Amino acid sequence: MNSFKSAYLPLRSPHTSSAASFPFPQSVPPSVLALLRNRLYLSLSLFAFVSLLFITYAASPFTSKHSSHSPSAFPSNGLHKGLWEQLNAIQWRELALEPVEVPWTTETTMDQHVPWFADDLIPKGKKTSSPVADGGKSGVATAPRHRLDVFPRRVVLPKDAPRPDKLMFGIVTTVERAKMMSALWTRWLVPPEGEDSDENRPACLILLSKDEEKEDVESLGTVLKSRGLKCGVRQSEQERYEVRVLSMTVEMRDYAADLGREFEWYIFNDDDTFWVDLRTLRRMLSKYDSSKDWFVGATTEAKNQLESFGRMAFGGAGMLVSDPLSLKMYNLWDDCFEKFRHIFGGDEMITRCAAVAKGQTKQTVTSEEKGLHQFDIPGDTTGVLQSGIPFLNLHHYIGGTWVHLFGYGSYRTDYSQITLLKRVMEFLGGDNMFKRYVFGDGKWLMVQGYSLTIFEEPLKPAQLAKMEHTWYEGYRLSYPDRPPVPERHDWDGLKVKQTFYIWDEHLTSSERVRFEVLWDGCWQGGNGCEEKTELRLAT
Repeated sequence: MNSFKSAYLPLRSPHTSSAASFPFPQSVPPSVLALLRNRLYLSLSLFAFVSLLFITYAASPFTSKHSSHSPSAFPSNGLHKGLWEQLNAIQWRELALEPVEVPWTTETTMDQHVPWFADDLIPKGKKTSSPVADGGKSGVATAPRHRLDVFPRRVVLPKDAPRPDKLMFGIVTTVERAKMMSALWTRWLVPPEGEDSDENRPACLILLSKDEEKEDVESLGTVLKSRGLKCGVRQSEQERYEVRVLSMTVEMRDYAADLGREFEWYIFNDDDTFWVDLRTLRRMLSKYDSSKDWFVGATTEAKNQLESFGRMAFGGAGMLVSDPLSLKMYNLWDDCFEKFRHIFGGDEMITRCAAVAKGQTKQTVTSEEKGLHQFDIPGDTTGVLQSGIPFLNLHHYIGGTWVHLFGYGSYRTDYSQITLLKRVMEFLGGDNMFKRYVFGDGKWLMVQGYSLTIFEEPLKPAQLAKMEHTWYEGYRLSYPDRPPVPERHDWDGLKVKQTFYIWDEHLTSSERVRFEVLWDGCWQGGNGCEEKTELRLAT
């Protein structure tokens, strides 16, 4: 079986000189190799980003619960000696982050200024003691604290942003896939607690094959209801999946008529398109007058895919059609079906139909948005997610054939990874997700809600304007990139890095290194500031 299609991530990086290949004896069984290698990977557990329910602004220092004993050494196997010495010298395994809310002004880019701090994120050396406001006790060790500019957790919207109930999402899938993926769809289709009302809930239509069994379709309805999803479910007469995608131009408007509702935007997306935050999507749509003809989307990031299929809207990135254009495409269904039903992809069929309706070409009809992502990126996408580009959505994160969100060798399955990121996004809000900060004059790169990387050789500011090429070697993207920094070890003598990925509160193994982080501050508009909660960053 192709390892990229299995439930486990590949043990070796596609980079031939990568640090991901360790000098294990060839006689060691593969199962033991996987176990050993996984023990070498450090995973960042910013649990406060994930499930913090009550947060507080505290003037007193964060007091470590573990200050009475020294932390265990970092594991050294497979880790470059120079970097291991730096990591092992870190006595603090706790830190506190103090958020300072600032207004969001513009979409992020790779060449945008990144907050840059001279102080180390986690200083080296022994812990020190200082008095704290702890009921009269003193001499308790205090962890380092860092003040960070953050955007409002609840994205601020312009007055002309479309209401949620003016959006309809259309998804062509199977019963089996919908049962699994709909747990993720709740991120944008189910209003937050306390905000559930008709005007805060988008509509959604799920289109299945006519070959699905009646009992299976009914069981899907039960699953959707249990998750708070009020999606319509229909079965299509079209045999071919791609043609069913095209038929959504008719199916969604017919469903809207059945509901007796009018919509401003009809959104076509794949069942594995993940919208980071419905409010950032609505803010983006506010740039467009929904009473005019608009076809909003994005092409692929991959140059070879672009060369193969040409410039068009790729379905995984989402295709957003304004109501007037949707009506024109609806009335052109017969012509579009006859002309385009034999084309390879359903997204190209829709793009071409939109082009006919607007009197444009496949190459020119799409209004491209940089935050929409087809994510045709094979392998380790750490460099992409750490790059500073905007993310309205993600795609291709299930199945192991494309994106590896947490690099190679993660303990987590791909579905578990995206589920964890969903929880992070629910806490942080879309504008804060993947926001970058640099500490130690380039020694540490923290990507909010995702990762923390320590570099043996500090980053330079100019490097942040280019994407680190962590995906398949020789595979070209449409972004400026720079050579990858080897992870953990390199046989050619290059300086290396160690990446920590977000984890969660359930990790309890005593054999793994832990960090603890406190997200120490109130969000504006929060439900109160009664407690402060620790989080664990673990190897």
